[in-house]
Amino acid sequence: MTWLRKALLLLLPTLLLTGMLSGCGDTTDLSAQAFVTAMGIDYQDGQFVVNVQTLDFSSIAKSESPKMMKPSVWVGVGRGKSVHTATNQIAISTQSTLNFEQVKVVIVREPAMAKMDEILDAVNRIRVTRYTSWIFGTRDELINLLTSSAFFNLSQLYSLMYSPLTQAKQSSSVPPVTMQTFVANYNEKAVTALLPSIGITQDTWHENMKPITVQELDGVFAFKDKKKPLYLPLKQTLGVRWSNNSFKRAIYAVPNNGDGTDVVTIRKMKVKKKVKMKNGRPTFELQVKAKGELSEMGNSLSIPQLEGRIREIIQAEIKQTYTAGIKQGADLFNLEEVLYRYHLRQWKKTASAESWHPGEADLKVSVAFKIVHAGVFEMK
Repeated sequence: MTWLRKALLLLLPTLLLTGMLSGCGDTTDLSAQAFVTAMGIDYQDGQFVVNVQTLDFSSIAKSESPKMMKPSVWVGVGRGKSVHTATNQIAISTQSTLNFEQVKVVIVREPAMAKMDEILDAVNRIRVTRYTSWIFGTRDELINLLTSSAFFNLSQLYSLMYSPLTQAKQSSSVPPVTMQTFVANYNEKAVTALLPSIGITQDTWHENMKPITVQELDGVFAFKDKKKPLYLPLKQTLGVRWSNNSFKRAIYAVPNNGDGTDVVTIRKMKVKKKVKMKNGRPTFELQVKAKGELSEMGNSLSIPQLEGRIREIIQAEIKQTYTAGIKQGADLFNLEEVLYRYHLRQWKKTASAESWHPGEADLKVSVAFKIVHAGVFEMK
């Protein structure tokens, strides 16, 4: 038995090494994969048109050395009767394996929104896609969005569609939504699902003397009852920022009685939505409390006067957005959801009817605003 034991001890390292080598047989060569980071979906001539964007991951890491070359972006386009057949058309002409584990953005073009049920089902049936992906709508061409510029020759992962929270911290408007939030709102009977619209512009930034194409928020699509959405431009929907507590920042310039202008930056805001029954009909109240700071002073308005002006501006912004939505049948402030949560019986009587939505006179707006910091300026 001694010699048998010695033989087994001599063979043991060989057996272990063989097992380790066989365990490496299923490893994947990452360099042989094309990682899809964004998907754009359109619908034309009875077919889905899918755009997939892949990035050069070697250009993503930040470096202290300047980047002399713009990182490359690859966009594949496929067509088919379904989202999957369109995606498969891209795959069969790809020189490497398409990998959807890194999808961070989904963009749906307006003509495809009538097929939103099919799109959401198809995208979320891909096992590796994530509910944490951002989702946008657009009216622009997908290829133009997916090949737009990023600053300082950085990867597009630093662009608006990949990092919408960075922009929201500078200027709040329609809050960005994840796939998870949008799907939940889209399927909820009493909720108007708001989908931010992203577009491109050449009017703002230049590289040296040459205009560059950058992304910008340009409006919102409002979905209700899984029907064709309504589109409203950004100027008509700025009041949406006062209807939810994801608000980060807003700047207002207030002309004073002379030639100067006072500038106020608002950084803190809380809102409450209330509903009351009046003569059997629901009425709503939006209570906004905000605090700000004086960024520039024109030396003409007192602090109480300036606070009063800001209150008027916020109220006007809210009412403009509310009216713009109601005229098109869109409840942009999701007041129906408040009725549904707190007065279900009344909601079943009135709001459950397909034609119902809050009226123009059904909303009361109250705004409290205070300047809490004036910097180096003397507060009057």
